[in-house]
Amino acid sequence: MGEYYKWVNIDKKEYITPRDFGYGNKFWESMHKDSDPLHALRALLADEWRGDRVLWFGDEMRVTEHFPNEAIRILYAQSVDFGYPGDAYDMILDTYRNVSCLFKEAEEDVREEIGYYIKDYLELRRLEPYNEYGIDLEHPYEGLFLKTGRRYKYTINHTKKVYYSLDETDILFQNNTKNDFSDPLPILMGYGRVTEPGEWLGDIIGVSDSRPEGYLLLKKLYMDR
Repeated sequence: MGEYYKWVNIDKKEYITPRDFGYGNKFWESMHKDSDPLHALRALLADEWRGDRVLWFGDEMRVTEHFPNEAIRILYAQSVDFGYPGDAYDMILDTYRNVSCLFKEAEEDVREEIGYYIKDYLELRRLEPYNEYGIDLEHPYEGLFLKTGRRYKYTINHTKKVYYSLDETDILFQNNTKNDFSDPLPILMGYGRVTEPGEWLGDIIGVSDSRPEGYLLLKKLYMDR
């Protein structure tokens, strides 16, 4: 089956999932630099998720109390409150809100999912235990599908004071051949079975079309280790 990933905001308790944008949820399946999920992520980092800690989080990795990264320790504490210590992925599914529904690019798939939710309610007069998209049953589509994802020129790590640009940074494989189609952000922010913890895991990440003053431009980034 493989490991499945979501972009998870541990501060807002929200996430987006590539599935809702018509992409696969495995580690590499939405890594194209112009994929809708990555454009949606950057729109959130510029706005609602500005200053929050965000991870590319896989469903086959448990979290631990003593992991040397604060973001993972926060997820562990949340999983303890949920009642299943270490099982962060199920905790996210049952307690976080899926905000893919904010995006026009996800409308087709999300409308279908919300339709199933409403159908179950009307036919069975009961709801699933968790309202994934946080909808109001009286006005289920109100406020949804209004945002549009976009690409920004610079991806900025405010914690480490560095940044990269897909136009200026060489994106490389370990054999130093260029990769002109992928974005390294999932590798930098990933936590899961199929990858080592990302170098930017738990850092504050932002985006901008203006070059950040006083920050270092990364000349090279690698897509594999």
